[in-house]
Amino acid sequence: MPGMVMFRRRWSVGSDDLVLPALFLFLLHCIWLVVLSVVLFGLPYGSEQSCTVTLVDHGRGYLGILVSCLICESAIMWLSMRGSILYTQPREAVQYVLYIRLAILVVELVYAVVGIAWLVQYYQPCSDVTAKNVALGIVACNWMVIFSVCFTLMCTFDPTGRTFVKLKATRRRQRNLTTYTLRHRLEEGQASSWSRRLKFFMCCSRAQDTQSDAYSEVASLFAEFFRDLDIVPSDIIAGLVLLRQRQRSKRFSILDQANNDILAFLSGMPVTRNTKYLDLKNSTEMGMYKEVCYYMLFALAAYGWPMYLMRKPACGLCRLASSCPCVVNGSRLSQSVTGEEDNCCGCNVLAIRRHFLDRELKQVHIVYTSCHDAVYETPFFVAVDHGTKKVVISIRGTLTPKDALTDLTGDSERLPVEEQQGNWLGHKGMVYSAEYIKKKLEQEMILSQAFGRDLGKGTMHYGLVIVGHSLGAGTAAILSFLLRPQYPSLQCYSYSPPGGLLSEDAMEYSKDFVTSVVLGKDLVPRIGLSQLEGFRRHLLEVLQKSNKPKWRIIAGGTKCIPKSELPVEEDVVQVQPAAPPNSRLWLHPSDLSIALSASTPLYPPGRIIHVVHNHPPETCFGQEEPTYSALWGNNKAFDEVIISPAMLNEHMPHMVMEGLNKVLETHCPALSEGADSEPLEVEVKQPSSTHIVLPELNSDLRLDNTAPQTEKNAASDPPLSESDAPPLTVTVSPLSTHNTSSAVSETDSSNDLSLSNSPLNTPLGTPPSLQRSHTPPTDTPRYPRCIEVESSI
Repeated sequence: MPGMVMFRRRWSVGSDDLVLPALFLFLLHCIWLVVLSVVLFGLPYGSEQSCTVTLVDHGRGYLGILVSCLICESAIMWLSMRGSILYTQPREAVQYVLYIRLAILVVELVYAVVGIAWLVQYYQPCSDVTAKNVALGIVACNWMVIFSVCFTLMCTFDPTGRTFVKLKATRRRQRNLTTYTLRHRLEEGQASSWSRRLKFFMCCSRAQDTQSDAYSEVASLFAEFFRDLDIVPSDIIAGLVLLRQRQRSKRFSILDQANNDILAFLSGMPVTRNTKYLDLKNSTEMGMYKEVCYYMLFALAAYGWPMYLMRKPACGLCRLASSCPCVVNGSRLSQSVTGEEDNCCGCNVLAIRRHFLDRELKQVHIVYTSCHDAVYETPFFVAVDHGTKKVVISIRGTLTPKDALTDLTGDSERLPVEEQQGNWLGHKGMVYSAEYIKKKLEQEMILSQAFGRDLGKGTMHYGLVIVGHSLGAGTAAILSFLLRPQYPSLQCYSYSPPGGLLSEDAMEYSKDFVTSVVLGKDLVPRIGLSQLEGFRRHLLEVLQKSNKPKWRIIAGGTKCIPKSELPVEEDVVQVQPAAPPNSRLWLHPSDLSIALSASTPLYPPGRIIHVVHNHPPETCFGQEEPTYSALWGNNKAFDEVIISPAMLNEHMPHMVMEGLNKVLETHCPALSEGADSEPLEVEVKQPSSTHIVLPELNSDLRLDNTAPQTEKNAASDPPLSESDAPPLTVTVSPLSTHNTSSAVSETDSSNDLSLSNSPLNTPLGTPPSLQRSHTPPTDTPRYPRCIEVESSI
């Protein structure tokens, strides 16, 4: 940052991005120089053949080219490693070295043409095999370098680069009318460039009118996001690394404060004394939570055969093949199901049926399956569940590039509901998808078929449930608005919904019938147009304050070098190194103050169950399994993207299911092996201090942030009265494998400070269970009942 200017146009590459390309070419040319030197000076050649003499002279000339290339590439590496992201003055000479390197490339091109001419003229009559191999090697090396440079130029070419340079020049001269004209031309050029990229990415799909509209809207969104920003792709990568470091430092600094209500951070979210955990020892909330886990099976099944094979790569293919009508005639799994646009073997219908049969859920009958996939038209299926007496509509999440276009069409659109209590707005792409599904249900009379599936079992009186994950979650929530006038008692379960989905009025109304689930640091529930504005601002702030080279920042975000190479909070507040007034450094900070156009804030739908977990520290014996908990989240708290390696993985549907089941595992008792292993419960009143000592167990529970701060927090926080302190139930089980000695764990890799064995990992107001081990751990599963919960719900 900023983009490099060469040949009077801007390129999508910075002068500090040339370290790796120059290093690659340097190593390649070093190897070829050594090989060519050994071949030319170490092997005997016959001087009587003209082809050999010509080739030796050609090879010696090429040695000079290699030496020149090595000098230029070492200079480019050295210059590119200087300065910082915005401090470009130490790298100003890079463009002149590149001009020299391109001139040498022209000479290489001439030598490559001469080499081809030699091969055409002498390859057949020349009897010197060594000479032939040397000629082939020189020509191959030349053309490989030439093609790599041409490919790099093609990737870094900016169609609006010349307009960008002219716009900067007119800004410095304060020509307002010319600046306005060039700005308008630049915005149109950037939108057109993004539209061409999207069409190239979607080249294999058939273009439709709605798809063309989506191209233009998404292209305008990207053009707006990068408007007036002189940044390159590697700047975004470096900014993400810096932003993650900044978020971690901020969380640690908050916990270090003396007067602080935040006890810990679990999955990046602050935990206070007012945090509301799900009381899973309450039968009502436990039943509700089991329903949430159960209907996640339907959301997962909507992905069809790709997800089925991904989760069961070994036996999944064999199970599908054994039921496939292409292999077995008249398969019973593919009968009595109305399907649309499935493949020739009906693999999606088979995978959905297998998904439930593998869990012995034979009471689930598939009524209709739509595999039609287009922009604003999302696949879904409808099933009748006789076990829970529900008709279930399950909508698939993002799986194809067309789904991604629907996701990216994120402008706000008015919900097509007649009676609205306030200003109800929703994600435009998902509003259109919900309207498509509603229209499909009405035209095909799918719900009438489902409710009339088996009148003898009372299907006419079944309830309606709508579920979905990711894109399907947002579409399901909006579809529930459209169907609620006809089905007032419907329920919607939205797993990992997008953050920019509903306006505030619609979000508050949806809490009566929508339950959302967010796992950990999932990226999608924190992304919307309004959230992108803050994300862009924070990203540019850390780039502006960084004073280290880009290559060190990016390498520090990996395991290549220690994380001490990353800037810490003290480094961030330091001022950039002093630079002369004519430095190019001062031409770019004005870009950081440019904001996106104002957009309506949109939020995740319904009541949010946030599944969080801690990260136990690594020891010489390995790392313990994290403890999962479920708490009630605030819809407006998901306004910041938490940078983490897990932010994409925790959005995957099978990971969401695993996280939901692990919360149940935490609250399931271990199976006893004998009658005398029944747990003993002791009720203890909490003392007024935040430091709880249980002498019977010879262990401590600490509710403060870190162990060294116990005295400070105990003195600064108001003591709890004996009447306010809830009773503490201690369970001692001889079969337990828990350890009660560690209450607070701090892990660098998790970006969190988390509590491992404290009341923060139990529902609010629910006594925590401490288990002390009297026998060594066995190979028996710790929570066998929870492991079976997936098939027994």
